[in-house]
Formats: sequence, C-alpha cells, structure tokens
Amino acid sequence: MAKLPIPKFNLRLPKGDAETLISLVYRYRGKRMVYSTGFSVHPKDWDAKTQRPINRERRKDLFAIQRFLDDLARYCTSIFIEHDYGAISVADFKKQLDIKTRKVDPTERDASSSFIDFLDEELEDMKAGGMKKNTLKMFRQNINNIKAFAAQYNGGKGFSYEDVDWNLRIEMIDWLTEKGVQLAYGNKTLKTFRQFMERARRKRLHTNINYQGVGWTVTPKRAKGEMVILTTTELQTLADMELTGHLAKIRDMCLIGAGTGQRFGDFSRFTPNNFYRTLSGIPLLSLISNKTNTPTKVPLNIFPWLIPVLERNEYTTPEMSMQKFNEGMKELCRRAGFDAEILKVEQYMGRKARVEKSYVKKYLLVSSHCCRRSFATNLYREGYRLSQIMPMTGHSTETQLREYIGIDAEMNAEEIALNIMEQRGKHPGSASVLKVVGA
Repeated sequence: MAKLPIPKFNLRLPKGDAETLISLVYRYRGKRMVYSTGFSVHPKDWDAKTQRPINRERRKDLFAIQRFLDDLARYCTSIFIEHDYGAISVADFKKQLDIKTRKVDPTERDASSSFIDFLDEELEDMKAGGMKKNTLKMFRQNINNIKAFAAQYNGGKGFSYEDVDWNLRIEMIDWLTEKGVQLAYGNKTLKTFRQFMERARRKRLHTNINYQGVGWTVTPKRAKGEMVILTTTELQTLADMELTGHLAKIRDMCLIGAGTGQRFGDFSRFTPNNFYRTLSGIPLLSLISNKTNTPTKVPLNIFPWLIPVLERNEYTTPEMSMQKFNEGMKELCRRAGFDAEILKVEQYMGRKARVEKSYVKKYLLVSSHCCRRSFATNLYREGYRLSQIMPMTGHSTETQLREYIGIDAEMNAEEIALNIMEQRGKHPGSASVLKVVGA
C-alpha cells in the first residue's frame, strides 16, 4: 500500500536577508500544487530540516506560524483522503484549502455568530486531534462561559471579532464578577477567550489585534492561605485506625497517594505491574505519568505503613471516583480528629482581585491533592533535597517544586525563632523573656 503524500513547506528565497514567503508544496498522483500560506519569516528563523519556524523565546508569532503550518499539513491529508485519495484537481484542492483555512472576507460572514461558531468548530478539531478528555472538558467549560457572556452582551446581539478589545475585556470581567466566579477560574476563561481569538486570527478569520498585550487577566493578590497537608504523625494516625468497608478503602487510597506522591489520576490506577524490586532487593513504584508522560520511580520504604497497605490491597488501588474519594477524605479526617482551624484565603474576580479570608476546620479542606502535596512536604521537612524529590513528583524545576510545597517562609521563620531562643538562652534574663513569648 502506497504511503500518503507528505506536505512540504519551502521558503521562496531561502538564502535571502529579509523575510520571505512560506509556500506549501504538495505532490500527489503526478500533480504538483503550490499554495501560498500568506506568512513570511526570515531565513534565520527557519529550520529547513523540520520545515517549520524555529521557536524562539518571546516570539509568539513564530509559534503561531508553526501551529498554522501544522494545521495546513493536516488539512492536506484530510482533503486527499476525503476525495478518494487524490482524485481532485489542483484548482479544486486549493479551493478546499481556502475553505479549510477560511480565506474569506470577514465582512462576508455573520458577525454576530462567526466567533461562537468558530469556538464549536475548534472544539471539534481538538477532540478529533486526540486531546485528553479532562483538558477538553476544561476548554468546554470556559467556552460555555464565553457563550453565556456573548448571549447577554449588547442587548443579546453578541459581538464580532472586531469588537474584541480591552473595553470588552472589562465588561467580561464585570460579568464574571457578578457570577461570583473565583479568580483562577475566571482567569482561565479570559485566557481561553484570547487564545481562541488568536487561533481565529491565525486562520485569517479576522485581523483584529486589539486584544493583544500584557495584562489581559486579573492579577492575583499575594495573599495565600495555609497549605493543607497531612503530616507524618497524622498519616500514622490514619494507618492505625480500625476501619472497615468504604472508609477503609478511602484510608488506604489516601495512604497510597501520600506515600507515593503521584496525582490522583495515577495513584488511583496502580496495579501489580507498577511495582518491582531492584537487584538489591529495594521495592519500587514505577510508572509513566498519565498527565505528563514523565517516567517516575519511587521507593516504597519511605513511610513504614505504605508496604503493609499495598500488600493488604494486593498492590492494586481500590476503585473509586475522585468525587467519592474527596467526600470520603473529609469524613475520614473528621473521625480522625483533624479539626484544627486553618486559614483559608479565596480570591474572586473583579477589576481588582477580591480577597476573602476565613478559618475553617482542617478536615473540611482535605482533598485528593493533599496526598501528593503531603508527600513532597513531608520529605522536604525531613531534610531531603528538592533535587531528590523532583524526580518522584515530576516537577520540572526546583522553583516550581518550592512554590508547590510552600513552606519555605514557615521554615525560615522557625529557623529564626530557634536561633533567637538559642541566643537568649545564653543571655542573662532570657528565661523571663521566653516565658512571656511562650505564654
């Protein structure tokens, strides 16, 4: 069986000293089609081997061109297959590409519905491209927000591509604020809005660039609540509890997650195939992260209760949805007496972020993510280096992991306090001072 033709992209003047046009060349069934992409790049920004622009820091335009060329290559293959594997003239092939890339005058389209239609079309393309269900679900939620806003904007008339600017952004922020949306969720909607506007511009549905620039989302305040983790003492308390039935499964899943440091999507699916012993007899967890495809190995003897829990479950995680697990975690920790008051900080949408503070019992704040954070934090507190923890949690940088753990400020304060106590302990009159401080 013959291989499918491969679309190729060439520069018109590959040795020039100025930007030059990128052309698509597609050979099929003895025919040669040359199609203008409409984009130009400087030869120094072009990789002749991959036939794509070179990704450069702070050059989003090059990345946008690369994405467009990827789309164009996919359209060629689609058209070739759809037309009985190349039974189409060069002229008709170009017309089909024009349709796919939407090379039409934006004024000829229905301005009130074109962007909304585009959102749905892109979602379908993303789904067909194999995007993961959870990622697709996130995009769909944000797009539904955009649609709901458009349905109320301008008296229900919506907006066109050319209407999108910083004033419309403010109106959307006000709309999200009225809905009581939390800041992180609202910012994701704003990011998705701009991302799809850029995708539409790249496909020549519009020429508007008034939405570009720094500061499109609402800047969060620095205020943060306390990190919710389960300490090694609390985890041991859970391990020692006499439980049966549903709560016993919840407890075992919690300990497996907190003992291995993986995301729920990974630690909820462990099977015996994920475990083995090294030549030295060390028991290890081995997996490839479902989210990042990162290979991970974790020793199983870090915490004394982990191997007994795994053996009790025959090295297979009990089956349970994340929703049921999160609900059960709260009940489990309530029964364990984890009811300390924790500072909770929530930030909400507004032209400026609005901060709300409250104190909530710890068991009400625990969730599946506490397991992974507890693993990293407990190891860090026990003196393990960030460079040792990173390969197990899958964080890409030490800075990222340090922010994720979020206890540097606390440990810094503890270290200063201990130094002060040590100094005052050697100084006359320090005992009375320490007595007041500890009162």
